[in-house]
Amino acid sequence: MFNEGSGKAGVAEPVKSMRTGLLLLFFSVLAAGLLQPGKALAEEGWGPGQDKWKFELGGYFPSINTDLQIDGIDPGNDLDLEDSLGFSDSDTIWRLDGYWRFFKKHRLGFGYYGFNRDASRTLDEAIEIGDEVFPVDAQVNSELNLGFYTIDYLYSFYQGEKWEISGLIGAYWVDFEFSAAGKLALGEEEFDEFFESTDFNGPLPHIGLAFEYYITPKWLAIVKGGYFQLSVADIDGKLLNLGAKLEYQFTKTFGLGLGYDSFRIDVTGDDGDLKTDIVYKYQGIQAYGILRF
Repeated sequence: MFNEGSGKAGVAEPVKSMRTGLLLLFFSVLAAGLLQPGKALAEEGWGPGQDKWKFELGGYFPSINTDLQIDGIDPGNDLDLEDSLGFSDSDTIWRLDGYWRFFKKHRLGFGYYGFNRDASRTLDEAIEIGDEVFPVDAQVNSELNLGFYTIDYLYSFYQGEKWEISGLIGAYWVDFEFSAAGKLALGEEEFDEFFESTDFNGPLPHIGLAFEYYITPKWLAIVKGGYFQLSVADIDGKLLNLGAKLEYQFTKTFGLGLGYDSFRIDVTGDDGDLKTDIVYKYQGIQAYGILRF
């Protein structure tokens, strides 16, 4: 299975402010909903267990931190890709999520999002990646490609007038590819070249819970979380995902949503030649359109 840092402070403050605002909005709308009497939401909106298909498509704006360790000359040497190689610590990507409710209490969830990132930096200190030492003043061009495909089975063990509480089991299929190519000028036409790469392709299963609350016929609050830890053969993986969303339906078919999502994976693999440890974590705001029927 295995084959620019200085902007962090500037990005962290806006993300923190957006996160705080979203949480305040979430709890304000939730409190307002709790004060309202129960209604037969199936007659005015979707309500728990009423829809069959749901699609969410929109932008995701995460702040990112990536630590990579490829054991070579000096095992245990962690590399922060944003600080050391100049990767941006924020990004904007498209994200697709949704589900198919094939019975009232049974759903099949799905999703996809991916990152294609690259960076270029002249090193001011030597770094080690695997068996290669990239020296001071080397020009390093690096690339990181990530794809996340998700599939979940959700069973609603509670469906009330406003609440739907579900357990879920599923998997993330992770495609991870990283490469770094360096060049150091030795003279007018002489160069010393360096290259290292690693990749991971495989599933990371997870289990979790989803809480969905219809505050009003048009307002829906969702809290969802998942976790798993797995050790099989030469792979050791951990996954943690937490998120909260607020959604508003303009009609029974079209709506808008705003959410906050936090995600971390930690995968260690050993192919017999190199041991690679990937720690990838991000958190950010998601804004998306909704199609339901």
